[in-house]
Amino acid sequence: MREPGFTSGQPGRPRQFDEAETLSSIMQLFWENGYEATGLSDIIKATGLSKASLYAAYGNKQSMYLKALGHYEALKVDAAVQALRDQSRPAMDRISAFLQAPIAAIDTNADRRGCFLCNASADRASLDSETADLVRRGYSKIRRALEQAIAERGNTGDPDFAKRNAELVLTVYSGLRVMARSSTGLSDLIRAKEACLQVLR
Repeated sequence: MREPGFTSGQPGRPRQFDEAETLSSIMQLFWENGYEATGLSDIIKATGLSKASLYAAYGNKQSMYLKALGHYEALKVDAAVQALRDQSRPAMDRISAFLQAPIAAIDTNADRRGCFLCNASADRASLDSETADLVRRGYSKIRRALEQAIAERGNTGDPDFAKRNAELVLTVYSGLRVMARSSTGLSDLIRAKEACLQVLR
């Protein structure tokens, strides 16, 4: 859907821009650079929109950040949840693929941005309650999907096995994503992933 905006340097003159596409550009900036290192000038340059147009469509920088994080949830978090719930594949395969994602991002695409949700947890959640709410919501979705996948493996005799180990997998995943932003080697990330899977096996 294309929505009206205004061209920079031509106040009041309408132009067309795709709000979802523009929001994706804003998301990429915050995802890669974090909140503090992303300036309004960076957003203007990346989107080609004026300050007035950006504020009219998305609000101030804080509002843009929250909308970008919500956009990431809809694009990335919900896709991960759907994959974890896909019962056409064995549960352990789905969990393994979930943990492999941070490793594949580096190995295949040289992508060390990590996970925007995880980055937001470290970057802004302790400073801003609205960010914290979005982070909790995203993690909660993933945690429930992991718990369901682990529970599919059958009753282990431990009623808390699925819940406890869903938390373990989510914590390891978050750690892998954060470590991906550093110079941590692939072999170290792979060992952490395999150690986590061994607990489930």
